[in-house]
Amino acid sequence: MVEDILFGFQWNDPLTYFGEISELVLASSLLLVFGFLFAALFIYLYYKKFYGITEAPRGWRIFFIGLLLSSLYQIFKIPYTYQWITGQVFVGVFLVFQVIAIGVLVYGLYLISKEIEIK
Repeated sequence: MVEDILFGFQWNDPLTYFGEISELVLASSLLLVFGFLFAALFIYLYYKKFYGITEAPRGWRIFFIGLLLSSLYQIFKIPYTYQWITGQVFVGVFLVFQVIAIGVLVYGLYLISKEIEIK
């Protein structure tokens, strides 16, 4: 694989890196992006309909933001997977963003669980 690297970006055909499976990896990453975005849309529509004109609880809003961050994480994963970007700085930024997205999702779920009382 011939590559030309400039500022950490690789300028070649990244779909040849994984061979025949590469298009399936790209398609699955894009499906995950759409899945998280559709889940965020359904969460948004749910709490808009359920809570009406009142403001939704903080847990739902945080969980919605977590789903949006997770979809961005999946988008950021594509260049990392195909090694369009190289270098330790990019790997560090990618991992920190992943931890933040998961943390926001978990915090939103924690707030939602505190709002629900089991009797």
